[in-house]
Amino acid sequence: MKHLQKVKKLAKFLDYLLGRRPDEFGLCPDEDGYVKVKDLIKALGEEEGWGYVRQSHLCEVTAALPYPSVELSGKRIRAVDRSNLIVPSFPDSVPKLLYHSIRERAYPVVLEKGVKPTSSSPKILLARERAMAERLGRRMDASPVILTVNTDQLARLGATLNVFGSVLFLVDGLPVGSFSGPPLPKKSPETKVAENSRPPAAPKTPGSYLMDLSSEPGRKNKPVKKDRKRKNEWKRERKRRSRP
Repeated sequence: MKHLQKVKKLAKFLDYLLGRRPDEFGLCPDEDGYVKVKDLIKALGEEEGWGYVRQSHLCEVTAALPYPSVELSGKRIRAVDRSNLIVPSFPDSVPKLLYHSIRERAYPVVLEKGVKPTSSSPKILLARERAMAERLGRRMDASPVILTVNTDQLARLGATLNVFGSVLFLVDGLPVGSFSGPPLPKKSPETKVAENSRPPAAPKTPGSYLMDLSSEPGRKNKPVKKDRKRKNEWKRERKRRSRP
């Protein structure tokens, strides 16, 4: 019974998160109300008391309760009752600055080409508060880069901005000139070979040429000549013995 109560508590929390205010958790469902299971689990991991949730617990909600609050479709999940789910709308007012997080390794390309939507993420999330942008960034990168978006410049460049709840905004792209970020880290100069690490040059004698006999081709294999005197020693010894 205690375990069933825990399942019901999770189901109720998911009903609020997915069926009412996903923006509070940095989530934005697609047109059919689905979010990726992995994104939901990351968001739950940031909430006190919900870090234990895995896909098996989500499956248990759909299987153990007669009227589950969520439904799974492959790697996606959505609320069954979406009648109170917020939808993107045209904002009455827009803050002057919004925030967006990107992967650190993508930053040089973003500075050159801007941020463009993808097939898996047709809308780009902007956070009203920097803290939320940092929270979203840490879900994909240990050291995310936070872009500061100037909404006036964004409008001048023709981007369409919608509000999603009280925490997030959605935009169809961030063109170059609509945002700013930290300076790129300077590349460390290539390591130069120190002069004193090179082998010392042979001393030069003016007007002469010094041969390096140690490197003369074939010198190592050249047999050493025997001393002529030692070579004929046996002949002299033989003559001495033959004398009367």
